[in-house]
Amino acid sequence: MAFCSIGCILVLVAHYGLAEPVTDSVPPLHTAEPGGNITLTCGVDPSKINQYVAAWVTWYRQEPDGRIQIVTSLSTGYLKEGRYSGTLDNKKGQYNLTIADLHRNDSAVYFCIAGAALQFAPGSSTKLVVSDPLTVPSVELYSPGLFEGDSDWTEPVPVLCLVRGTSPGRHRVLWTIGAEAAAPGSAEEGEIEPDGSYSVRSYVTISADQWNSDAIKCEAYNVKNVTEKVSTSHRRQDCVPVLFYGLPPVLLLILVVVSVACVYTRLHKTKTDHKSSDAPCRPQRPARHRTVQDYSTEYASLNL
Repeated sequence: MAFCSIGCILVLVAHYGLAEPVTDSVPPLHTAEPGGNITLTCGVDPSKINQYVAAWVTWYRQEPDGRIQIVTSLSTGYLKEGRYSGTLDNKKGQYNLTIADLHRNDSAVYFCIAGAALQFAPGSSTKLVVSDPLTVPSVELYSPGLFEGDSDWTEPVPVLCLVRGTSPGRHRVLWTIGAEAAAPGSAEEGEIEPDGSYSVRSYVTISADQWNSDAIKCEAYNVKNVTEKVSTSHRRQDCVPVLFYGLPPVLLLILVVVSVACVYTRLHKTKTDHKSSDAPCRPQRPARHRTVQDYSTEYASLNL
């Protein structure tokens, strides 16, 4: 597969006078399991495609980081390439892509650009999530909390619950503050991670006292199997700034601390060495000892 920037696609579209967006703002969602097959459909305005000549369609996928990747190009008489196959229907403006032996990293947003002769038309998009229903998700709490012991809080305190390794509609997020259930501050949001896995985010706002009391709990439960629950709670020993600001800044801070410690140790050792060299009881190397004795003898003879 080759990568193509959004710009190169838009150049083609603009060159042929097409004003429609390449992808939908909210594409329909399809889910599948690893190892299975799935068929995606891309709809194109049939009036923009010559229905009486051989047609072709190029399928693209948008990665989680926004890059556009060419998946495959199919045309009349050439409708299969590796794991990909499809159908073309110019009259209906409908183009299908079947992906066999699905992998988790097949998760992405798919769309197509169809053409016939010198006519091009962008089609609709579809979001595909490939996930294993047997995978146990992980639950993490994130907050812009200050270091323990600080009191300069900005209220309300936003807290994020991140459920990794789930699938659309599989898990719901429940919040518990103290002994009572709490409603999330926003609807659950799902997105595809760079490794192809699917995660769900839920937010809630609490007071600083509630955060300090360790009374907040986030739980993800399987809507089809209520016995499957994964939860996490805030603990005072948790390194909240690490969760919120990320690991790289913390590693940089550790590096700075270690560097300062090394410099301090070296300076302290140098001072100690100087002090020790001035002490009369410190053993001296033989040559240096003789030199000091010679100077002392000469000095004494001059005084006499």
